[in-house]
Amino acid sequence: MARWKLTEPHYLNVPSSRWEHTAVDSRTGKPTRKMYKVPMHLDPRVADDWNFKYPNNEMDGEIRVCWEGKGMPDDIVFEGDPTPGMLPIDDEAKAITAKFNWTPTQGIDEESQRSGFFARLGDEMINQLTDLRAAAVQQQQAHGVDKVLEAMAAMMEQNRQLMQLLMGKVTAAPAAEPEPIIAEEEPLEDLEPTEEELAASARAAAEKEAASVAKAKAHVSGRRL
Repeated sequence: MARWKLTEPHYLNVPSSRWEHTAVDSRTGKPTRKMYKVPMHLDPRVADDWNFKYPNNEMDGEIRVCWEGKGMPDDIVFEGDPTPGMLPIDDEAKAITAKFNWTPTQGIDEESQRSGFFARLGDEMINQLTDLRAAAVQQQQAHGVDKVLEAMAAMMEQNRQLMQLLMGKVTAAPAAEPEPIIAEEEPLEDLEPTEEELAASARAAAEKEAASVAKAKAHVSGRRL
């Protein structure tokens, strides 16, 4: 036996599943019919799709599938490998499922569905996408920070050069300005006048006095006339 029950909706390759297309031949006017092999959609949450009902609970049931020749009369035969949405219900089905690297979903209840293979796969993909986006944002931010640091370094270097230039001008300014030069003469020696110098000075003073008196007399005489 190799039987499973579905715990998730499936499109299964069922040999008996056919779709009939009917049309009218435009040349002869007669109806034509074509059969196409199509997958069968089965949903364990839909009661109309159940092929097994519990003996003591007609309100609940399930969908049971099997490989050809390995099931019960009411089982739905499918082709291909089992999926994570198929829970094995016999030893042979369990051995077949064990060959695959996943754990089948245990039921159709909400908790089982959240912990199922496809749900966990979707969560993992979302987490990976989130991590990739976060990494991309960090790279962009790091790239932006690098640019800011480069700009700051360049600005600091410019400021340093400007400060050096200004400091050079300030220190060179006093040296460029000439210091004032004060001309100092040697002090004169204190010498006593000689007799000749005294006599010459007395004559000069007497001559200057006589000239002044004569000038005054001439001025007075001029006024009387």
